[in-house]
Amino acid sequence: MKKGGIIFFLVYLVFGVYFINFALGFITLPGFVIDIHKWIILVGGLLILLGGVNFLRAHRRKY
Repeated sequence: MKKGGIIFFLVYLVFGVYFINFALGFITLPGFVIDIHKWIILVGGLLILLGGVNFLRAHRRKY
């Protein structure tokens, strides 16, 4: 696995855990995280779109 792949995996993992925690409320987040919540949602949405595009590109190469 490339270094870039590991970095993207960790970024996706962190945002995924944040979204799950935000929805279910397992851990109380500190105040500074709440202040940047809009930016976290924006970056998470962009990552979801990027993942969808990469998924479609991977299937196009496979066949």
